Amino acid sequence: MISSKLLMLLHSFSRSELKSFFKFIQSPFHNENKDLVKLFEIINKEIKKSNWNINNENSNLNKNLVWKKIKGQEQFQDEQMRRISSDLIKKVYNFLSYNEFKKNPLDELIFLLPTINNPSLNKHFTGVVRQVDSIQNKSKLQNAKFHFSKFKIEYQRHLNSEKNTKKLPDFENLEKADYHLDAYYIFNKLKNYCDFLVYKNIKATNPKIHLFPDFLDNLKTSPYIEEPCIQSYFYIVSMLLHPEEESFFQNAKNILAQNHDQFTIQELNTIYIYLKNYCIVTKINNGKSEYFIELFNIYKILLEKEINFVDGMLDPQDYKNIITVALHIKEFDWVENFIRDYTQRLPKQNQDNDLSYNLAKVYFHKEEYEKVIEQLREVEYKNLSYTMGGRLMLLKTYYELNELSALESLLDSYSIYLRRNKLISKEVKQQLMNGIRFTRKLASLPAYDKKGVQKLKEQIINCKALAAKKWLLEKIEGLV
Repeated sequence: MISSKLLMLLHSFSRSELKSFFKFIQSPFHNENKDLVKLFEIINKEIKKSNWNINNENSNLNKNLVWKKIKGQEQFQDEQMRRISSDLIKKVYNFLSYNEFKKNPLDELIFLLPTINNPSLNKHFTGVVRQVDSIQNKSKLQNAKFHFSKFKIEYQRHLNSEKNTKKLPDFENLEKADYHLDAYYIFNKLKNYCDFLVYKNIKATNPKIHLFPDFLDNLKTSPYIEEPCIQSYFYIVSMLLHPEEESFFQNAKNILAQNHDQFTIQELNTIYIYLKNYCIVTKINNGKSEYFIELFNIYKILLEKEINFVDGMLDPQDYKNIITVALHIKEFDWVENFIRDYTQRLPKQNQDNDLSYNLAKVYFHKEEYEKVIEQLREVEYKNLSYTMGGRLMLLKTYYELNELSALESLLDSYSIYLRRNKLISKEVKQQLMNGIRFTRKLASLPAYDKKGVQKLKEQIINCKALAAKKWLLEKIEGLV
C-alpha cells in the first residue's frame, strides 16, 4: 500500500478540507506537478467511501495499481512512487500552513510590511500600516501575540522613518518596539515558569526554566506589571510559589474578571485551570471547605463565557465536577437547571443517561427519594461508572425510605454482581463490598443498642477502603 503517513494525514481532513485541498493543488501557483493531483484524486476517492478504514489493507491503493493509474504503461519505479507520495505530503503541509496564515488578516499585513518598506513604495507602506492600526484598534486583545505584533509593526515604522528622513529620526517607534518585545518576553517567561512550578510537583524530571535574579521583584516596580496579561501570570506565579498567601489567588481572579476581553478563550481556560487546581489541591484537599464556593464561582464564569467548551461541547469531566461542587454547597435549584440546560451540550451518545443519572443525584441530596427511584429507572447501565454509582445510590435511597425488603434484595444482588464482574478493579470492588457489608449491619442494628451502634461507628471510621463512608457515618450519628 502507498505511504500510511500520507493516508493518515489526508484521513484527518473533513470533506470540505479535502475539497479545498483539491483546489489548492490544481492551482499552478501552488503546484505544477500533475502526478500529485492524480495521486490525490485516487486517495480521495477511497477515503470518501463510508466503509474505508485506514487500518485495513486496501487493494485499490496498492502501489503498483496506483502507479499504473498515474503513469500508465511506464515501468514501476518504487523510489519514484515514494517521491510522489512524499511530495504530496509536502503539499498538504503547504496547504495547512497557508490556511493557518490566512486565518488572521493582521498577520498577513504584518508579513507584508518588510517587503514594501522602502522609499519608492512609501504610500503603500503608509496604507498598510493604516490597515494594521485599524484592525488592532477594533480588537480588544492585549495578550502576548498582541505585543509581538506591536513590536514588529513599531520596528518597521522605525526603519521606515530611518529610510525617509535625512536627519536623525525620532526614536519613539524604536522605544515602543522595544517595550512590546520586552512585554512579549516577560509574559512567556512567566507562563513557562508557571509550567515549571506545576511540573516540579508531579514529575520526576523537570524542564530547566530559570528566572533572572530578582526577576519578580523588579517586575513589581516596572511599567510592564500594568499589562493585564503579565499581571495575571505574575499573580499565578506568586500563588504557586506562596500558596499560603491567599491574596495572590484573589488578585489573579480579579484581574481576569476585569479583563476577560483581553485574552483569547484558550488563554482564559489555561489560567482558570491554575485557579481551579489551587482551590482543589491546595485548599479543599487540605480542609479549606470554604473554597468550594470559590470553585463554584469559577465554574459559573467558565459556563457564562463558554471558556471550557470545545466546538460548542462542554468537557464531560467539567460537567461532573460542576455537579459535585454545586451539590456540596447545596445549590440544588441551580444544579438542577444546569443539568437540564447543559446536558445537551455533552457528546450525544450519553445525553439521556447523563440527564437521568445526575437528576437522581440532585433529588437524593434534596431528600426527594421517590424521585430518585423514578429517575434511576430511566438510566441504561451501559458503563461501570453508572452501574456502580446507580446501585449505590439506590441502596442508600431504600435505606432512607426504610424499604428494608427492597434494600435486602438489592444488597444480595449487588454483592453477586460485584463478585462475578471481572472488569471492576480489586480496590474498587473492596470499597463497594465493604459499603454493602456496613449498610447491611446498619439496617439490622436496633437504635437502642448503643454499644452496637458505637462499635459499628468505630469499625466504619477505621475502615480504609469504604464506599459511601461519609453517608454511613451520618446515618450512624443519627442513631447515637
